[in-house]
Amino acid sequence: MRIQRSLLLLTFLMTSLMSQAQTGLKVNELFLGHIIPQEQMIETRVRGKTLSKYQLTYYRSLRFTATEEEALRLRRLVDDDSRGQFASVYETRGSYTQKVQVSRQGDKNRFLCYQEQWKRKEDRRQVTVIYMEGTVTSLKQLEELLK
Repeated sequence: MRIQRSLLLLTFLMTSLMSQAQTGLKVNELFLGHIIPQEQMIETRVRGKTLSKYQLTYYRSLRFTATEEEALRLRRLVDDDSRGQFASVYETRGSYTQKVQVSRQGDKNRFLCYQEQWKRKEDRRQVTVIYMEGTVTSLKQLEELLK
């Protein structure tokens, strides 16, 4: 019984610490499940040594299907987070990608990537949102490391 309580407390603390990563960003609404329900998203979280070669300490991604309206709302949130920051935007037929270095949090540089794909005449969009933090100093350097 005591071990179960300890494990439950440890799980709660780890979850609350990880949810703090996107604090202060508008797109945090998505990570909290306020736009797309958590059960409709595929989530990946990575911490530790596997990220060190990329000079990252935390990686979190969400993949899901969104309506056109939900995708537009998310784009606005990412746009709000990128105001005054260095960002790159790529738009092609059926695809939209935005990468941004957002404001620092403590000693961590933070990055946000948003990608949306769709087929003509479809209301649904395949969306991936990635949040990363670490010591990598710029978006350009991060892109080079991820090649």
